[in-house]
Parts: sequence; structure tokens; C-alpha cells
Amino acid sequence: MAEVKVRGVCHLDCPDTCAMISTVRDGVLVRVEGDPDHPITQGFLCAKVLRSIGRVYGKERVYSPMRRIGRKGEGRFARISWDEAVALIAARFKAILAAHGPDALLPYRATGTISFIQGKIAGERFFNHLGASQQDFTICAKTGRVGYTYTIGGAIGTDPLTIPEARTIITWGSNPHHTNIHGIPLIKQARDAGAFYAVIDPHRTRSAEAADLWLQPRPGTDAALALGMMHVLITEGLVDQAYVAAHTLGYEGLRDRALREYPPERAAAICQVPVDDLVRLARSYGRRGPQFIYVGMGMQHHTNGGMTLRTLACLPGLVGAWAQPGGGMIYDNAGTFPVDYDVVAHVERRPRAGRFYNMNQLGEVLVNGDPPAHSLVVYNGNPAAALFNQNKVLAGLSREDLFTVVLEQVFTETALYADVVLPATHQFEHWDLHGSYFHLFLQLNRPAIAPQGEAKSNLAIFNRLARAMGLRDPCFDDTERDIVRQILGSGHPYVAGITLDDLMRGPVPLKVPGVVLGAGRFPTPSGKIEFFSEAMARDGFDPLPAYIPVAESPEASPDLHRKYPLYFLTPSGKAILNATFAETEAVARLDKRPTIEIHPEDARERGIRPGDLVRVRNDRGECYLFAEVCERVRPGVTVATGLWWNAQCPGGGNVNKTTPDRPADIGGGSTFHTNLVQVERVRDPEAIQGFDLTRKDMPCLVTTST
Repeated sequence: MAEVKVRGVCHLDCPDTCAMISTVRDGVLVRVEGDPDHPITQGFLCAKVLRSIGRVYGKERVYSPMRRIGRKGEGRFARISWDEAVALIAARFKAILAAHGPDALLPYRATGTISFIQGKIAGERFFNHLGASQQDFTICAKTGRVGYTYTIGGAIGTDPLTIPEARTIITWGSNPHHTNIHGIPLIKQARDAGAFYAVIDPHRTRSAEAADLWLQPRPGTDAALALGMMHVLITEGLVDQAYVAAHTLGYEGLRDRALREYPPERAAAICQVPVDDLVRLARSYGRRGPQFIYVGMGMQHHTNGGMTLRTLACLPGLVGAWAQPGGGMIYDNAGTFPVDYDVVAHVERRPRAGRFYNMNQLGEVLVNGDPPAHSLVVYNGNPAAALFNQNKVLAGLSREDLFTVVLEQVFTETALYADVVLPATHQFEHWDLHGSYFHLFLQLNRPAIAPQGEAKSNLAIFNRLARAMGLRDPCFDDTERDIVRQILGSGHPYVAGITLDDLMRGPVPLKVPGVVLGAGRFPTPSGKIEFFSEAMARDGFDPLPAYIPVAESPEASPDLHRKYPLYFLTPSGKAILNATFAETEAVARLDKRPTIEIHPEDARERGIRPGDLVRVRNDRGECYLFAEVCERVRPGVTVATGLWWNAQCPGGGNVNKTTPDRPADIGGGSTFHTNLVQVERVRDPEAIQGFDLTRKDMPCLVTTST
């Protein structure tokens, strides 16, 4: 049997962006492994990606274009040809554009694929040339990125390969064992060399259990914790005054605020952590350098997320951590990759600016948009399961007058609402180019197998639609490798001299000169770390770091807190990445069933016992979960891990029935962790429809007809 090995890259929304090696036997994908030669991947992959073969060949795979023949959401489709599908879509788009203008055409992409080409460029070229509505990509990291950029100047940070040199490491709002497993060996190397390891997380995760010190702050209070640490650093003489004088701006204002407003006793009271633990953390951070902080995405999914990241980003500047290999911070290193999307995605060729909408508020735009949306194109996303204020999203998707096209690998719950479903290739079936928001390697994905059925890459689909729409720009003849060459030929020094042939041989490190930030020049307006930000003042924000209570909290909304007294956090699970892999058998094996962790005190008050079916509700909606009574959460806080699909949840709705779609303070990001609920025991579980405890896989969603 002929067997070949092909280099590829994981396309999923994860910082690790693993280098993969696929084994193909007689044209069939039989094994997926981590690349042992990649310094980050180190030869192993997470459990999620190891299940990818089942997703490529699974029963939920979309193998051909499909046209809806039933009601929206019903899941009844008939197979059609590519020619029929493209002609139908082009005719409807042309009619909508003629009758309602380009704003009526709404693109929606998410993080199912986060690559340069299939993830972003392919679709954006098409919509830019049409002048369609523009999507503000806010769902994931934007709020934190904008806040961090006010302080540091860009989405750049420490090279993770230097983490083993750190001697104090803090993972803040991150659980690497679930969301960054290739960071764990780097942390372990540092700890073996004597590093102190602290974890800050409201949830007692596996990472927290492995730490030398774990702080469990009240959700949304991280900025107060950071400011309390700053007070200790200043009063105990742990600030690197020479570094501050040479490389920072506005120290006096920050010093005065921290000393006046955030003594450790007050900061600890706000966060509800022991003051001795706060002081211990600050002292270690001040005394044991190099100091490294890894910040997860969780804390910026609050209404104060931008200011929180802006505040945390000041800490390395106070102790001079950026000057040492292994020191500094990583929040989002994606800005290191020199891809000018405005150029490659042809923003300058738009015939008009167009509506600019916040993707987190898709439901609002579909239901109450002015002007109304008449067509929606979804790719790399599953908003029916993954978006917030879900009742409004589903109401919008249910509109019979909304012409919806979904590009997908599997039949998701969003695909049930589509008028046309187009089969998209998996990462093993197309070319692509990847950066990372963690490490600094540029990587080429090569197709390992032929596309299954009639699947086509996002680029091929949008190029074909462009030609059917009469768009004649030569860019719509580009292949993926043409776009790779365009990116490499940008002239940016970080990719100078890198060729497609180099990438064919394996991952290539960016040509970042030395420790960029350690050299002392930051990409802020002043060239320094900006403790005081004139840009923030001009944009209407407090120019100094600050703690702002989240919108749903005892301080900001006391009446709401009395009605809904429990914080509800919804972080990643073991088997599900965002909403990806929820349809696989391993979800039932690893994550068991949709649960909510609740503290014994809160459970006793509500008469809830382990395993009880409970109703989680607020004014936005309700969902049903199974109670796990435990002390991994603090009193007043509940946690549900993993974004299960609606069809897998009792009552047919997941946690996003309750989550808000309000934008964050800075950058308009998602705020699903700022979510107050009430939890109550369901006294008659048999009355809750839509869940079969005996099932071990995803219920079949779709009925097809040829």
C-alpha cells in the first residue's frame, strides 16, 4: 500500500497553531501527528485535533451543494449541482443588490479557521469588490488587543521559546492544559530551573492545581488585582526605576493612582482574595526576574476587558521585564506577522465604505438592522450555537426573507437555516498559510488528501461566485500559492528572503531582530510603554490604568444582582473548541454532558444535589444543565465548560441563551462572561423535552434528498 507523509498546520482557534504531519495510505488519511522538529509542537497534538480524521470522514460531513426544501431550521435539503448552486446564489445576490443596495448583503465569518487565506482573505476580497457590509471582527481578541495596544503599541509580545528563562511566571485567565498545551513544556522547563509559577483564575482548573500559588479573584476584577500589585511594587522599592525612566511614559500618574486608590487591602477586598496572597504574588513578581505573564482571552470577555488588558500590560514595564529574554508578556502575538490585509484583501478597491457592523450583534442586525439585511453569508462559523443572546440570533436566522448561504465542512445548526449549503474543504484538503497568536513561525499547510465529495476551498468558492457576479478583477484567478507569494513579496523585513520553497520544507521563523521590545523601542506614539496614554484620552477613555466594575455586578447593577445573584462563566472544555467538535462521539466520552459547576453553599440554598437537572435563567433566556456541586468555583460563581450544540442540551438550547451581546468598553469585543443568572432545580425533569441521555453522539440534524 502506498504511504506518504504530508506537512500541514492546525487551522483551529488555538494559540499553538501546531505543525502537523499527516500519513496518507492509498489516498486515505490514516494518521495525524505533531511535527517532532517544530520547537513548539514538539511532536504531540491535543486530543481535539487527534480526532480530526473522524470529522473529515464523518456522517455529518457536507459532501455536495444542498438547497433547502423545508422550513428554516427543519433540516430538510435536496442535493444540487455546483452550477445550479452558483447560478442560484448569483441571481439572488444580483436581485438583492439591485433592489436594496450592497449594505443588504451581510458577511459573517468566525474562528472555525483562523488562517490567512481560507480564514480571511478569500471571503473579504469578494465582499470588498461588491462593496457589501463590513464585519467588525470582534468576537475573539479585539477588545484585549486594543487595550493592550494603548500600552505597548501593537499585538506583539514575548517570543514563547524564551519562556524557560523566566523565573516568575503568571498565567492570568488562562488554562493551558485545555487551551495552550504546548506552553506547558516551556513552563515546566522554567519551573525545573527554579521558576515560581502563579495562576490567576476564578475557576480551579488543572493549571491552577499545578501552581505554586493560585489566586481566585471575583470575575471581572483583574485590573484591581494588578493595581494592588503595583502598589506593593512601588511601596517596597521593587520598581526598576532606571528602566521606567528610560522606557516608559506617565509613571508619576500611575504611581499616584496606585498608591492613593489601590492599597493591597482594598484591592484584595474588591477581588475577594487573601491580601497575603496578593502581596506574595507582587513580591515574587518584583524580586524574581525575568518575569513573564501569559494572559488568556477569558478576562477580556467582560465589559471592562479593554481597560483590564491595558492595565495588566503596564506590569512588565514597572519591573523592566521586557529587557530580559524570557521576560514580558504574551496576550496576542498575531501582530508580529506582517500581513497587510487591507492590501491583500483589496480594501482600497471597495466601491463604497458600506455598513460596518459588530459581529457579536449579528442577531440585532438581522432582526432590527437599519437598513435591513436581506442576505447572509456564513463561513468558518456557527453563529446559531456560538453567538450570544441566542434567541435573537435564531429569530434573525429564521426570517424567510433572509437569503442565507453557508459554507461548511459539516452540517452545523447554522446550516439548518441556510437556503444553500456549500461543501467546504477541511484543512487536510487545501493549501493555506498560517501565523500564530502565540509563537513566531510562518507555516504553509499542504493538502494531504483530495477534497471529499464535491468540497471546494473557501478561495475556490468565492472566486467562482465572483466570476458569476461579473467581477473581472484578476485577483479572482489567484490560487492559494499565488497569495502566499504576494504576502512573501510584501517587502517586510520579517519575511525578507523567505520563499514558498522554504515553507514547503517546513515552518520558518519570522526574521524578528533580536528581542524587539527588549531593545527599548515600542510601537506606541511615544516609542515607550505608555502608563499615561494621550491616545486613550483622545478616544474618550481614562488615560491611566483603572478598575471599572463589570456591567452586571453588585457595584454596577445592584438590582439586577439581587434578581440574578450568580456569575455565570462559560470557558472552553476538554473536547470542544468554541463550537467545533461538538458533533463528535468524544464529546460524550470526555465532557460527558452539559453541566454547570456550582458551589456547595449555593447548591444547598437552592436545594440542588449533584446530578440534578437545573434551569439557568436571566432576562435574555434560559438553558438547562446538569449540576456538578464542587468547590472548583467560589460561592456566587458558576461555570459551564464547553460550548455544546443546542441539540445536545436539555430543552434544545445551550448556554448562549443567557449570554449578552453588548459590546465591551474598548474595541467592541464580546462580553459573554459578564453574565448574571439565577439557577434553580428542575422538579420535573421529564417535562424538559429535547434530550436523550442514552445518546453517545450528535443527533442527526439533516434529512437529505437527491
